[in-house]
Amino acid sequence: MKNIIETKSLTKKFGALTAVNNVNLQVKEGEIFGFLGPNGAGKTTTISMLTTLMKPTSGAALVAGYDLIKDASRVRSVIGVVPQSFSLFPELTAEENLEYIGKLYGMKHSVIKERIVYLLKTVALYEHKSRISGKFSGGMKQRLSVAASIMSNPSVLFMDEPTTGLDPQSRIAIRELTRTLNKSGITVFYTTHDMEEAEKLCDRIAIMDKGKIIALGTSNEIKQSIREELLVEVELESVSKSIIPELKQMPYVSSVHQNGNFLNIKVNQKGGIFFKLSNFFNKKRQKVLEIRVKEHSLEDVFIHLTKKDLRD
Repeated sequence: MKNIIETKSLTKKFGALTAVNNVNLQVKEGEIFGFLGPNGAGKTTTISMLTTLMKPTSGAALVAGYDLIKDASRVRSVIGVVPQSFSLFPELTAEENLEYIGKLYGMKHSVIKERIVYLLKTVALYEHKSRISGKFSGGMKQRLSVAASIMSNPSVLFMDEPTTGLDPQSRIAIRELTRTLNKSGITVFYTTHDMEEAEKLCDRIAIMDKGKIIALGTSNEIKQSIREELLVEVELESVSKSIIPELKQMPYVSSVHQNGNFLNIKVNQKGGIFFKLSNFFNKKRQKVLEIRVKEHSLEDVFIHLTKKDLRD
């Protein structure tokens, strides 16, 4: 697959602050590309540049073959953007909002009408086409935003945390809609704070922190990056409080978390770890029901790479 988005040393500075620092990304045509990072990592600034809302300080980028600076109007003609918050006209109906978007793109009246019917059916809002959009639920507003973003049939769709604040049913609906759009040929650039969502939905993922890309690959490839640590789950018949501080003092243990009779233990040593843990619990007269290695989640990797510090 060819690259539909490609950045070369893309950089954005605000005075002494470097928000995006020499970012090199390649997004393949037809994939759902996840873009993750803590608050303040530089994600929004990167997307603002890729959607021509902000000019880079240095570096370059191509979107669907068009140069970000030289061909900014061409870039805008081949992309769609789904913002995190509803940004359409709340006083207009669903149909009127889409008609207005179509006119902005200079589409013919007959094409606009046909496209509205198709899109409202696609996002399951056709029965609500004449309702004032400001009275829609959060999930309905977001589905209408998706319809508006693809009114011009873009090649690339930027989705900025589209499921934030939605109920579980609406989140599932947006994810399924994203898959449907992707299968129709649209490349999706997807930003989310939901690690499980990214793992299930995205073909590849980039993790950004402090303006730089610190991990890139499939979910499994990224999880392989912390395989030097094992996550061991130990189920005990009962847990003596005194053993947890002792466990934490063991040279091969990096952290211990208790959940009822389960202990999640991160260890930095693989050889003989089951024997060592079994021997430890046996000496402490703690009956072990089961010991098993758990696979690291994407969230484990995210925290490992970006640390636990709270971000503004």
